[in-house]
This record gives sequence, structure tokens and C-alpha cells, in this order.
Amino acid sequence: MLGYQLTINAQRSPRTEALAFGARRYTYQELNDRACRLANALAGMGIGRGDRVATLLHNCNQFVEALFAAAKLGAVFVPINFRLVAGEIGRVLDGCLPRVLLAGEAFTDVLTDLDARPSFPACVLRVDDRVDADSGGNDPYENLLARHPPTEPAVNVGTDEILLLIHTSGTTGVPKGAMWTHGTTLFSCTAKIIDLALTAKDATVVFGPLFHAGPLADLALPLLLRGGRVVIGPSRQFNPEQLIQTIADQRATMVAAYPTMWRRVLAEVPDVSKFDLTQLRLLFTGGETIPVPVLEGVYASFPDAGFVNTYGSTEAGPMSTLLPTEDRVRKIGSIGRPAFGVEIRIAAENGCALGPGEVGEVLIRSPFVCRGYWNRPDWTAEALRDGWWHTGDLARRDEEGFIYIAGRRKDMIKSGAENIYPTEVEQAIATLNGVAEVGVIGVPDDEWGESVAAFVVRDAGASIDAARVIAHCREHLASYKKPRHVLFVDSLARNTTNKVDKNALRRQFPLLAGADERCNGEMQASDRQDAKT
Repeated sequence: MLGYQLTINAQRSPRTEALAFGARRYTYQELNDRACRLANALAGMGIGRGDRVATLLHNCNQFVEALFAAAKLGAVFVPINFRLVAGEIGRVLDGCLPRVLLAGEAFTDVLTDLDARPSFPACVLRVDDRVDADSGGNDPYENLLARHPPTEPAVNVGTDEILLLIHTSGTTGVPKGAMWTHGTTLFSCTAKIIDLALTAKDATVVFGPLFHAGPLADLALPLLLRGGRVVIGPSRQFNPEQLIQTIADQRATMVAAYPTMWRRVLAEVPDVSKFDLTQLRLLFTGGETIPVPVLEGVYASFPDAGFVNTYGSTEAGPMSTLLPTEDRVRKIGSIGRPAFGVEIRIAAENGCALGPGEVGEVLIRSPFVCRGYWNRPDWTAEALRDGWWHTGDLARRDEEGFIYIAGRRKDMIKSGAENIYPTEVEQAIATLNGVAEVGVIGVPDDEWGESVAAFVVRDAGASIDAARVIAHCREHLASYKKPRHVLFVDSLARNTTNKVDKNALRRQFPLLAGADERCNGEMQASDRQDAKT
């Protein structure tokens, strides 16, 4: 089904540029021809409906071609996180048992380590996924395409058939493959086309890794279905100035980036006015909570572009809510209201809806919630109940229906009789001059059960200390919410999806806890008294 939409675009706009990667440029006709050639090559290997087609690729045009080729066959596309080590990749292979793997040249050593694994596919197609690679000559991938015709596969794919397995960055060490059907993917893309007013004249630049749900499904896939233009940027190492330069050179009208990427743009490209960004109409972010100072910095640096803050997940859809440009200042820090086609309930533990101002779990019901976890009905039954996806995220609604994330349910800190939400503390600390990044966790406390620990990354040259951080929190938060421990680190541990790894911070805490002992000793008596009042 989804593969046929590319066919339609090739018929409607055969000479319109669809995809760019380095010096390569492909029109919709050319992209569809290449996807059909690959689909016919895979079919010749016996790949068909329901078979898994895995990729281990950096961002490249071949990634997109493989996705559409699998879609045309009714096969299941499985993009693997190239940042994983061999053992982690092996667990993904064990779970999905792919028939074929398309692998980039940089992964030769990884493939050698995996070769003896029973789940290692019998067929491995080598792909030169370098941005400066020559797409002709002796390239085995190009030769494979050349040997097969660009005819459409005669496969009728239904909306309920599985299209994608997107693996989450879960904390259990066991990868969870979220199942996206053709229908859920198409509806998710359609919702973005409607909410973001995408047109065939729009163009985007993708710098985030395409194996993630966000970079793939936020703008890239919706624009390809809409008939727009997608420029694929390199994913091996993020370069903020290269991103802005590419936006200017490619006359991009919109771009999506993670909060950490926007933070680096502000730090490393302080004057974006030297670039010609007159075509840029929309900036987009999501994936994790974005600190208010970063939002304010982006607004100031890109005053002529709209900015949409979103909330989503691999399982419930990359864009479940959005905060539109017109509300970005009035409701700063909010993730907005439900996106097109989405129902959201802020629920108590019994599943009942809570009123404005009350913090509860975010439950989502929509046509683009995933169908559950691949081969794990137990995990699916736990998360998907009575038609609602239980996200594990905590949030509150205000009187106008705007939603504010409080943090992960498993990360909530219980200190004495009080619930403390890490996101609220992080947002407060982030407003202190000299703080570059902050991560907050709960740590064991003999008297209160748990207390707040803040891991702080200073701006270069900043001289803030623990006492200043705690004093700042006392000014902006109820006293019981301020950290009892402030640990200064060079960087925050992050997981493979670039989110702050709270489990890694918990493991790190015992090793660093003595660093803030003097400050804690000085403030302990007043802190305990404050917590009792």
C-alpha cells in the first residue's frame, strides 16, 4: 500500500526531484524505478510478504529505496541502529530473524562478529552508503539494480500488514520492535501533512539518523508521500554549521531536529543571520523535553520561521501532540494539544481521566498507535489496554487543554510524602546562567526514601557551584523539590536515541556522590526543615 503511493507520485510528478544525497539527485520517476528494481531483486531471492528486510546503514538514498522496495513486496522493513555494538545488533537479529540484510561498508567488522550467529541472514547485500561514494562502476548494489527491471511488483498489500519494525531504546537491555502497519504509517504521515500544512513545494533536510522514528517519520516520509523534496544529510557526526549551511544551500522550507541538536546550533552557530534562510518557514522539534532557554534561543535566532514543539514516541506515533507557532510564547514549555486524529487522556493509576492541573499518565488512542511489540504479546498486553496505549509518561493539562510533560513514571521521585517530577526540576535549573545541560534523578535517602540529585554540565568558563544551583531552585520551586546533591560533569550520559540515560546517571551517582558532600553538609539542616513544612 505505502509503496504504491511512490508509484502514484512517479506518475503525477515524474520529473520532480524527490531525493538528494550528496551529489546524487533522484526524481520521483527515478526513485520509484530504483525501488522497483530492488524489490524485483529481493523477490528473485525469495523475499516476499511478511519476510523481514533489515538494514544496517548510515543515512543514504539506499535506505529510502530499501524501505519502499520492502513496502512494494509486503515485506517488513527493519532499520537497525548503527550505533549498537555487535552483541546488541545480534539481539535485534534474534528477535526479527531477517531473510536479508543490507549493510554499509563501515560495518565489515560487525558482520564478521555476527556471522556465526544462528539468526544471521543467509543473504547480505553490501551497500556503499558514503555521502561521496560513486554510484556507478563496480558498486555491487548498483549492479544488482541494473540486472532487474523497474516493473511494479504484482503484490496487493493491505493496510493491516506490517510495514516497519522500529526498535525502541528501552532500559531493559532487550530490544522492543514496535510494529507499524501500512495503515498506521500512512495515517501518521497524513496527520502531519494536515497539521503542518505540507505541500509538494516543501523541502526538508534530514540530519538525524533515519533508523529512528522521528527523523524518518516526522518530515521525511510525509514529504515523500506528499510529493515534496527530501535532502538526506550525513548521520555519522552531527555538525551544526553544516546543518544550517545545507538548509541555505538546498533552499529547505522546514527542518526537524532533536533538542540536543538545537542546543548545539545555538552554541556553535551564534549568528545564523549570515546564512540565506529566507525560504525556511518551519522548525520542528521533539523526542525529549526541550529546556525553555533553548526554546527562547531558537525563537531569537530564527525570528522569521515558525516553530512547532511536539511530543511523540516510537510506539504511539512520532507526533501525538503539537504546540503551534501562535502559542509558542504564551504556552512556552508545553507540548501543545493532541494532533490530528489523536485522543489523549491524562489518567490516574486506575485509568480514569484526571482534571486540569492533576498529574497522571499519558494514555493515547489513535489510528497510528503501533500494533504492539513483535513476538511479545506479554509486553503488548501490558502497554495496550482497552484501546489506549500507556506511554509511561507523566503530564498535566491546563484549563485550555495544553499539556505539560512532568517526566517518566518510572523516574518520578518520591521524597517523604511528596511526588517530585524530574522534568520540572530540570527546567528550573536550565534557566540558571552558566548551565549548559542538566539531568535529574532520584537517589536513596535514609530519612526521606529518595532525594533529588542533579547532574549539571556547566557552560564553558562558567563558575557556578552547587550552592548557587540549590539557591536558584529555592527561588523557583517549592523547597522540597530542590536537589540535595549537585554533581558537575563534563557531559550527560545518553542512550542510542540521544536521550539522557537516567539509568546510567543512577549507576554514576555512587561514584561521584562525595563531590558535593561539603555543600550538602552546609545545607542539610535547613533542607530537612524546609521539607517538613
